[in-house]
Amino acid sequence: SPFHLFTLTAQTANKCDYRTVHKVIDGDTVKILINGDEVKVRLRGVDAPEIGHPMMDVAWFGKEAARKLRKWVEGKTVCLKMDIDKTQDVDKHGRLLRYLWLNNFFVNAELVKQGYAFAYTKHPFQYLEDFRKYVRDARKNNRGLWNTGKQKEWENKIRKNKEIAKTCGYKDTICPEEASNYISKAKTVRFFVRKSHDSGKAIFLNSKNNFEDPDNFTAVIFRDNRYKFPKEPAEYYWGRTIDVTGRIKEQEGRAEIVLKNPSQIKILRPK
Repeated sequence: SPFHLFTLTAQTANKCDYRTVHKVIDGDTVKILINGDEVKVRLRGVDAPEIGHPMMDVAWFGKEAARKLRKWVEGKTVCLKMDIDKTQDVDKHGRLLRYLWLNNFFVNAELVKQGYAFAYTKHPFQYLEDFRKYVRDARKNNRGLWNTGKQKEWENKIRKNKEIAKTCGYKDTICPEEASNYISKAKTVRFFVRKSHDSGKAIFLNSKNNFEDPDNFTAVIFRDNRYKFPKEPAEYYWGRTIDVTGRIKEQEGRAEIVLKNPSQIKILRPK
């Protein structure tokens, strides 16, 4: 069980517990493999902007934080260390709380220093005062998420794209929440891509934050066809308003169109 795994790793406090990062989930959480089991690790003292919360839009600089962490550690062997306070081993979601080191590169600290994440100061930890200094320095120098000018530009771009999506229902398009009324019919669905996900087997472009929402509409690109589309389709189409054309199918009670060709998808750009 995972809790057996936690006690296993707890014995290696302040020494390196070398593990390979199997997958980066977001800017402060990764998955590692322990005895063949996937275990989530939350980076101690780090709070990256939200990208996967089912009730929230993707936050400013969340995608950049996840991308940076992926570039640094995904597929690599890292050294995991516990905090000096051994009681703080697992968070309320059952994730291991750890510091990640890549040789002499302290990943947790660099995320905060370079402005990819806030410091998580709700609970004390051994680097708390250092991390507070890193935050002050990053903010003073407008690094990353502290760059308010770029944040305003990003927010305006998102707002404009969402505005275009409100024109669904015009010019031979339908709105995403109506798509389930047209199962088996060929239609063009116009929607803002609120969430996107690449599972490895397929790319999902969703109209809702929570893909399980009954009104969620999904455009799906299966792995066999992804080479036809722009590189990293989940990143490329996210935050844009798109027209998706094809036969609407029902999948687990929700509507979707499978995209086999880029001609089925058109990006609408703000004027």
